[in-house]
Amino acid sequence: MKKYLVIGNPIEHSLSPKLHNYWIKINNIDAIYDKKKLNENELEHLILDIKNKKIAGINVTVPFKKAIIPYLDRMSHEAEKTQSVNTIFLENNNLIGHNTDINGFQLAIKKLN
Repeated sequence: MKKYLVIGNPIEHSLSPKLHNYWIKINNIDAIYDKKKLNENELEHLILDIKNKKIAGINVTVPFKKAIIPYLDRMSHEAEKTQSVNTIFLENNNLIGHNTDINGFQLAIKKLN
């Protein structure tokens, strides 16, 4: 079973696990999505868990969107441009940081227009 997380501090209020686990279940995916409250000094250990494939990917929220960058191997164009990462995954043994906020914001603006 693959494990995914959203990390932040605070994180108790996050509805991400409820939303993502709903979609995981209805799509019959062998995975679980959870939330984890971290302190900045715990980021390196979390990164090792991804590299060791204990965690398949994470979503990042405040206050770690910038603090996580030094631990990454590469960043998408969007993450580079904003210097903000909200999604991390392993690809060819490289940790990739991405920012999905831009696309989500653009889509919302287009729908309002």
